[in-house]
Amino acid sequence: MAVSTINPRKLLGRVPVTTVAAVAGLPVALLGLFVAAVVPSGWAFAVFAAADYLAEPRALRRIARSMQPLGQVCLSVTAGSLLRGAAALVLLARLGDAQCGAFVLTALGFLALQALRGGYAGLLLFVWWCRRLPVVTRNVDLSALRIPDAPPRPLMDLHRGPLALVDLPLVVGVAVAAAAGPKWAAIGAGTAVLAALTTAGWLALHAWRGRHLAAKGKLLHAVNEQVEAYRPEVVVYFSGALESAYQLNGWLPVLDRLRRRVVVVLREREMLTRLDPTSRPVVCLPLGKDLTAFRLPEAHVALFVANAANNTHLLRLPEFRSVYLGHGDSDKPTSSNPFTKVYDEVWVAGPAGRARYARSGSGVADADVVEVGRPSLGRLNAAGGTSASPIPTVLYAPTWEGFHGDPGAATSLTGMGPRIVKALLEREPAVRLLYRPHPLTGTLDPRARAAHTEILAMIDEANTARDAREEFRREDTREQAAQAARLPELARRLDELRRPARGDEAQAARDAGGSEEPPSAAWESALAEWNAAYWAAEGWWRHRVTGGSRPGLYDCFDHADLLIADVSGVVTDYLATGKPYAVANPAGLAPDTFRDRYPAARAAHLIGPDLAGLDDLLDGKTDPLAKERQRLRAYLLGPATPDPLAPFERALDNLLVRAKRAL
Repeated sequence: MAVSTINPRKLLGRVPVTTVAAVAGLPVALLGLFVAAVVPSGWAFAVFAAADYLAEPRALRRIARSMQPLGQVCLSVTAGSLLRGAAALVLLARLGDAQCGAFVLTALGFLALQALRGGYAGLLLFVWWCRRLPVVTRNVDLSALRIPDAPPRPLMDLHRGPLALVDLPLVVGVAVAAAAGPKWAAIGAGTAVLAALTTAGWLALHAWRGRHLAAKGKLLHAVNEQVEAYRPEVVVYFSGALESAYQLNGWLPVLDRLRRRVVVVLREREMLTRLDPTSRPVVCLPLGKDLTAFRLPEAHVALFVANAANNTHLLRLPEFRSVYLGHGDSDKPTSSNPFTKVYDEVWVAGPAGRARYARSGSGVADADVVEVGRPSLGRLNAAGGTSASPIPTVLYAPTWEGFHGDPGAATSLTGMGPRIVKALLEREPAVRLLYRPHPLTGTLDPRARAAHTEILAMIDEANTARDAREEFRREDTREQAAQAARLPELARRLDELRRPARGDEAQAARDAGGSEEPPSAAWESALAEWNAAYWAAEGWWRHRVTGGSRPGLYDCFDHADLLIADVSGVVTDYLATGKPYAVANPAGLAPDTFRDRYPAARAAHLIGPDLAGLDDLLDGKTDPLAKERQRLRAYLLGPATPDPLAPFERALDNLLVRAKRAL
């Protein structure tokens, strides 16, 4: 039989120094504990025991994060308790108390304690299993499941909960016994056993209350019936990394406005904590077999907002007509991915999307491409505002490094980003910069991460210099300070709407099913309040770094006068504002070639690798590209309509009719 070995260099090479230091403290404390027991020295035993109790929780948390499995280093809560108890018995024996009844009681108490610890661990696993639902929901009434409140978090914590400290009375009793007699050891052991029984009983009560949740098949069926009663007609399916939650969040306001009944289906549990609130039912089915078993007889259309491997789990179900929506309309190769031919239809914003697929050779038939506009841009059509700052505001929104391999559509961040930002920060007459990196910036290329870090430092330095200028120091900043003080509380409110402050995923699903006010309405109201405070919380002269879901991309559009971006969906969406923009040309392609390859740049100023063209954008007294932007907007986003949602709904209605006829 082959014996596996552990390479210490390989194991420790990926562990932070602080973790190594924390882990090293445990064996030192335990060694000292046994030395003090053998000597014997009660006071030294007490000192090393205290050091062990203080070091263990932090060390084990770090081990759990850095080393897998935990057994590789033979350290655990149970091992620590066994070693401390063994050292305590050695101390009693060395003190000459091995023949007395108190020693026997202490030893029996130690054994009972370990048995109770094992039972507690089993209960903990059972409670965790019961409360890990096969389907997790939002906006679905789960009252029929009778989900009890989650156990207190300390009760479920292996490193800081009662499981970690239940042997403390025994160890203290033995340390006291060294000076005051062996009866204290027996008292300590009895106290520890009583504490363990009480704690285990508390957890057993939670296990009893939630025992019915162990029937996973019945739970899945009950939730299926509840969702089926809603009679959804359309499924919006999403799977992906947590950082990609923005891809679905951008569609949620559109889904909330649809006349058709929609259900959102997720595959990753953690995605629920990143999802913006919506009034639509949300169902998370992590297992493919559960997705297949989940029946929605009136749903005949499935919308996909991203390409993911897990999409095939739903695509293989014949009752659905599948539609690829995407999460942005851009000229990148990813917007005409050959994988999209697996869908029954591909919905694009305007004629440019249709032409893009025709040029790409991806295998998507022209008859399967449907132009539906960009319904998410409705708010921009109504707003289209300009910055409230007395100086021009430039939004720089580079894309991420991506997978597509097209040098013309590459991010400007790595080769041009710091120089673009430096030119804007040093610009005279002055401009204000809004820097908004892509959510996935730096995940593939460390150069992008380094450029992003450099830009953040430059912006901090520029803001410090501006704040010190006399014309800005004279500004009344009391209102700004008041708004800044409100931001943490407003942010907490938004976080509470997105995920509960207490309980676990089962309790969150239960509590998110009975709200009288639509969650999306409360979210939009709270988000509008946060946005107002955010933009008012700093002086109009200060550069800003934005990212994530707040402030949103469209909020940045509203506060910008000019955009500098890469080939991406940001450029296409910005056309709805009607404001001037520039597109980076990092590969230095000839202007005609660049504009022909990337139609969204036809009404843009181009910025070459040497930053040529940047001054033309910033110095422009006239706007010669305004009419071209209007023509390009219709080509990329479809014709302007009073209700941007109308073309989308017509396409959805038509597909539903055809899907039902085909049954």
